[in-house]
Amino acid sequence: MRNLSWHDAGTLNPAQFPAYEQAHIAQAAGGAPVLGFARLTRCALVGAFEDPRRALRLSYVKDRFPIVRRLTGGGSLSVDPDTLIAVLALPAGPYAAMAPDGLMSALAAPFLAAIRGYGIDAAFLAPNDIVVAGRKVASLFARRDGAIVLFEAVLALALDVEELLKTLRLPLEKLTEQGLLAARSRFAPLQGLVPDLDRGALCARIAAETAAALGLSPHRQSPPVAGETPCVMPDDDPPADIQAFLKTPGGVLYMDVWLGPGTTIRAARFTGGVLCLDGGLLVRLQESLVGTGMAQAESTVLVVLGNTPPDIIGVEIADLAYLGRLCAARFHISRHLGLAAATQISTFSPDRTASIETLLGRIDAVLLPYCAKPAWCKWRHRDGCPECGRCAVGEAYGLARARHLAVITITRYEHLRAVLADLKGRGARAFLGVCCTDFFLKRDYAFIEAGIPAVFLDIGGDTCYTLRQEEAAYAGRFEAEAFMDARLLGRLLDWRERLGASDA
Repeated sequence: MRNLSWHDAGTLNPAQFPAYEQAHIAQAAGGAPVLGFARLTRCALVGAFEDPRRALRLSYVKDRFPIVRRLTGGGSLSVDPDTLIAVLALPAGPYAAMAPDGLMSALAAPFLAAIRGYGIDAAFLAPNDIVVAGRKVASLFARRDGAIVLFEAVLALALDVEELLKTLRLPLEKLTEQGLLAARSRFAPLQGLVPDLDRGALCARIAAETAAALGLSPHRQSPPVAGETPCVMPDDDPPADIQAFLKTPGGVLYMDVWLGPGTTIRAARFTGGVLCLDGGLLVRLQESLVGTGMAQAESTVLVVLGNTPPDIIGVEIADLAYLGRLCAARFHISRHLGLAAATQISTFSPDRTASIETLLGRIDAVLLPYCAKPAWCKWRHRDGCPECGRCAVGEAYGLARARHLAVITITRYEHLRAVLADLKGRGARAFLGVCCTDFFLKRDYAFIEAGIPAVFLDIGGDTCYTLRQEEAAYAGRFEAEAFMDARLLGRLLDWRERLGASDA
């Protein structure tokens, strides 16, 4: 019987991890499957397609610990020596043509069996988690290039949840005792489930189960010698001229575009914590866009993808093409209002067909966030505004009322749901909403459920997400002030007027 070579590399310097992955791939390329276990000193482990500036709280990471990029896609992680990383590389064989979700489930099975051997009722939770009673035990990632499959499982033996929350750029509640308790309830570190857990025995058990699943015999060997490579640093490229985002079942995808002369795309980049198994797919899409015009972004993506579904869990051909259309739409906005304005304005079309002009022409209402009202204003936590002339929200009320548009201050999350339901019941055609991108990404289902097209204007300054106080904000108790660009809102409404919109 052929062997599955396996080893325990102990604790590595984070800078050694990329070479450690490559050593596994090289061995598998020679026809020999290999499974290795390693731990890393404190670091942030970012996914293959993640932008560290979007994934990590760089103000915290800074000089505290390095950032390392792994070869597999998916989300970023906060790891330390209490994190066990299993790296499995094998000839693709039957996994080469397997659907991404099926591959993840199949390769997760030996890890499930090993954990269940401790009397733990572990389960695979699609797309890439192992859980116990809904609490995460491990994150799973994969990549396949040619005839090789690389599968990685990151198991928390113990977990410092506070460090995790500080490291990852997640819109989580303030780091209070209650907030930390809530976050800890989402994880199930193995040493908490098995207090006398022996790491070596766990590795041997996983190796035996993996070998059995592959029809091989486990054979322990010495770990490969791994050299060091420079750790990841956020690139110093200038900000993208045009950028767009799309939340999909597989995660949030971003598209950044740098413009050349005229409407030509000089460079493009797709990023996100998506589980893209085809390591070269997003690079091919980026390269195909260089030299094309912004108006051709969507069609170019469609040509490159053809009829073959992208090897990305939860992302379809239509999603990638629509992301190209959203970028083109933002470029169109920039031609009317300037590049700076285009980064603040986005559109939401439930059926993905409406143009910015169509949406602007159909706006029946303007929704404003209470957090943009001054903290001293007695109307801050109330719907309405006396237009005293001392803040941007009052200016926005005046602009909307002058155009006979309904204007509403959203005072808490439940109020938003009620307002959207009322607008839907009254047959509203579209609305202009002012909110931060973080709120939209976390609570997009409220807008999807309402099904009303919208134009969104981003806000800046001290939002509940930058201050990690969103639970207070949802309840209407947020006290800091966000910044709303009333002048840009007015320019949007002027554009609506030029389109000959009929007031509701």
